[in-house]
Amino acid sequence: MSQIEFALSGEGGALSGEFTRHTVPTLAGNTIKKLLKNDHAVLDLKAVSGVDTAGLAWLLALVEQAEKAHKKVALIHLPEDLLKLAKLSGVDHFLPIKEC
Repeated sequence: MSQIEFALSGEGGALSGEFTRHTVPTLAGNTIKKLLKNDHAVLDLKAVSGVDTAGLAWLLALVEQAEKAHKKVALIHLPEDLLKLAKLSGVDHFLPIKEC
């Protein structure tokens, strides 16, 4: 079965692997809290190899929790399929995408 892994870094974190309905539930419940420990966090998605609406929903939940906590989050290196899915779903404008 495919996996998703989260690695914490000084300025945020990175996801790698499949970011789908099969793997999103395996992300620890405190992953978002760990990511938002800083006032400004960057989440790198360059190693994400697949995505579906569950992955997109997780990112939207991250953005929502960051806003509630008055923290900033930026997403970098989004895969093309994630960008297309967000645009088709009409939520691309909610994602804080940072160009690198």
